[in-house]
Amino acid sequence: MPALELKVPKIAGGRIDAIDELKGAAILLILLYHAGGTLVWQNFLHGDVGVDLFVILSGVGLALSSRAEAAGAFLRRRLLRIFPAYWVVLTFFVCANTHFLEHRYSAFNLVIHYLGIQAWFGDFYGLGINDSFWFITLIASLYVIYAFLRPVLVRPDLIIFWGGVISAVVAYAYFLTGQSGCFGHIGLRVPGFFAGLLLGALLRDGHLEIPLSPALAAGLVVMIYVPYTHGIVFYSEITALALAMGYLFLWRVRAPGRLVDPTAAFLRFFGKYSLEIFLIHQPLIREYNYYLHGRFFNISNPSALSLIVGILIGLAVTLVLSVELHRLLNRLGAPWGGPKAAGR
Repeated sequence: MPALELKVPKIAGGRIDAIDELKGAAILLILLYHAGGTLVWQNFLHGDVGVDLFVILSGVGLALSSRAEAAGAFLRRRLLRIFPAYWVVLTFFVCANTHFLEHRYSAFNLVIHYLGIQAWFGDFYGLGINDSFWFITLIASLYVIYAFLRPVLVRPDLIIFWGGVISAVVAYAYFLTGQSGCFGHIGLRVPGFFAGLLLGALLRDGHLEIPLSPALAAGLVVMIYVPYTHGIVFYSEITALALAMGYLFLWRVRAPGRLVDPTAAFLRFFGKYSLEIFLIHQPLIREYNYYLHGRFFNISNPSALSLIVGILIGLAVTLVLSVELHRLLNRLGAPWGGPKAAGR
């Protein structure tokens, strides 16, 4: 069977240090995006592409670190990387929102949140307690999919086929039910995970042969043509990949060393705590920013400058809480945390 063959230098040791730097870049983009949303500024940078970068890196990390183990053992190991930090932050915001914002949550809402499946029930639940918690549904679901698809991962054409089928089903499910929030957050981001799996396999082995098979053709039709007929276009993954290539092959290669090394260290710091930052930051720079303005200053419509000050304070608090939560979980001897938490 004819095949498309790709070759790159093989990654020694199965680890790429730049992944941690890219995670740092991704979380910084997301912080800028959410800060701009709080200020109602035009989304020039499209920092939301940082989430696509996270999803792609998750696929890359899984492919690079793949090993023989049962599906149950894999899921147990991977989910323990993200759920303990998530449960701590979830409990914190449930209590804080109930006390300060006077929000009330049903038992059903709490149960599906602690299970991490809230976003499968639509926008009301997926975005209800903390706008960022939908990411847990996405990444945990991708882990489950990966656990059961691993036997076919030796066939890149089958990765593309199943990636197309799953991506189209998820996107259509949200699109046809009018769940625009979860459609944009989850439905359009699934293909990036499968792109990451292919990229990770290429980097791990140094070569990738994609058979030009009926499965490949079907996968491309289902992923590209069928959604396109209803106005669904999977595009943000391409943007995220372009951004990653720009950092790796322009900045890291061409920029002066005196700039590259501090930048890499700075990004690795944010990459290390990226999961905790992602989970904590948004309510602090938005809901609680407005709450504190109203509660202590009696300002219901704060100025942009006042909001910026609140955002900076919220981000400082986020960093402190993220670092301390990460250290606490590590001191407890847990297998979670660190740059591996959201993908590797």
